[in-house]
Amino acid sequence: MKTSALFQNTISSFFLKRARTVKYCAVFAVYVLCAIGAWGTEYTWTGGGTDSNWTTENNWDISGYPRTGDTAIFTGNTEVTAVLDGNITISTIKTGTEGASKVTINTDGHSLTTTNFTVNAGATGSYNTTTVITGNGTLTVSGTATVSSGAEMNVNAANFSGTVTNNRTITCGDGAVTFGETTNSGRITCSTTSTVFNGAVTVLAGGTITGSTGTAEFRSTVTNSGTITGGSGAVTFGGNVTNDGEINGSSGTITFSGTTDNSGTITASDGAVTFGGSLTNNGTITGGSGAVTFGETINSGGITCSTTTTVFNDAVTVSAGGTIKGSTGTAEFKSTVTNNGTITGSSGAMTFAGNVTNDGEINGSSGTITFSGTTDNSGTITASDGAVTFGGSLTNDGTITGGSGAVTFGETTNSGRITCSTTTTVFNDAVTVS
Repeated sequence: MKTSALFQNTISSFFLKRARTVKYCAVFAVYVLCAIGAWGTEYTWTGGGTDSNWTTENNWDISGYPRTGDTAIFTGNTEVTAVLDGNITISTIKTGTEGASKVTINTDGHSLTTTNFTVNAGATGSYNTTTVITGNGTLTVSGTATVSSGAEMNVNAANFSGTVTNNRTITCGDGAVTFGETTNSGRITCSTTSTVFNGAVTVLAGGTITGSTGTAEFRSTVTNSGTITGGSGAVTFGGNVTNDGEINGSSGTITFSGTTDNSGTITASDGAVTFGGSLTNNGTITGGSGAVTFGETINSGGITCSTTTTVFNDAVTVSAGGTIKGSTGTAEFKSTVTNNGTITGSSGAMTFAGNVTNDGEINGSSGTITFSGTTDNSGTITASDGAVTFGGSLTNDGTITGGSGAVTFGETTNSGRITCSTTTTVFNDAVTVS
């Protein structure tokens, strides 16, 4: 009985181990198959088919054609054109892995969807590949899109919903183009219809983004150390902007809706420029012929007003060393002004509608200057050819010097120095000289 039981246990143990081994092998086989499926297959375009269709198997180096989970490679050894004959979804597209010849993918009205797209994938060889996506279809890159140094990518309608790294050139056509998080050290030219940057945008030194006839919308933060230039279409910055480089206007409008921190240059042109959020300026802002509108402003740099209309809707603080210069257009300060720097009028009228505290310099020119609120001056206010009017009450602990234009005072308390105009000086209300 003991021998029989021992034999039975031995047989049972043997078959149990074999069963476990088979089970483990089956699990391992499933794992391997899944891994292979996840990695997909690499297909290299040869163009050996009777047409240029994507699904023509003889156009690829191995049997079949790239589809879900696969990688499509275009070496760039010769100029080629691949035509989509249906909607295609794959894992990765690589162009320029071995050569510099042009690669064209004609969507022919279909959609091309990939997780990753690398232009000039053989960047170590600097192959200078040009990749063109054309054909009224849409390219979607959900993962990483990379345009390597020396490469160029031309797209019509595209959605880069993942991350974009551009080291050379991306040129958008007449279809809508959408970018995700973008790092740009090369050149991006916006679409002639609509370009939207949904993610954060970083423009490195030497990098450029150039507007076109279409709208360009930056919906997240922008950090610019390069150059952003508007076109005839509207440019909108919906998030916060940090500018150490250049932002240049054109005939289209430019709107900053978030906070703007400028230590570079912002130069307006024919189009209107609006700072809807708060502005901290340590650099240079120059108005053009279009209207310029400011929100709350802290300025330790230089601001030159528009040749037509400049409006400061909210409180303005000019720090020591900061300047605001008028132009041929009107300049209107609708809220409080605290000046420790220099504000200089020009031939256009300048109006201070709110209260003014001046510890710096306010200088007139040929245009009129009007102080409608209360004015507290412990700095210098110097008139010139244009008339100067203090419509509200004035407390002067500093120096006020009239020019050749008429000077008119309201209620005045003076413990400083006032020198009258060389033509006409009028004190309309009570005057107290301490």
